[in-house]
Amino acid sequence: MSRLIACLLVFLPIIRSTVARKPSYCSRVADHFFPCITYLIEFEPRPANGCCGGIEELNRMAKHNSRAPENICQCIEDMDYVMDVPFVASRIQSLPNECRTHFSFPISVAMKCSG
Repeated sequence: MSRLIACLLVFLPIIRSTVARKPSYCSRVADHFFPCITYLIEFEPRPANGCCGGIEELNRMAKHNSRAPENICQCIEDMDYVMDVPFVASRIQSLPNECRTHFSFPISVAMKCSG
């Protein structure tokens, strides 16, 4: 586990600098979404501390304007691409229940961001 955490900590600055939408916007998305990654790749049985709060913050960001949900999705897609570690579909589906919330932005294994 410590190796994965160390690896993720090494990749976080790379992820934050690589995301292409609006760098500061995607950095904020990465900060809020990053705690969920170990759950979404089935490394942890429950979302990490900060994950559910991060999803709530992303939901608030998604309500900011009509393009925000797609932009958030695109930032997450860029993170997933850089990390090259696939999210598990069942974990994506169970995350809202685990956090007692919903997604106000699209997210799936296929990461199809445009509606």
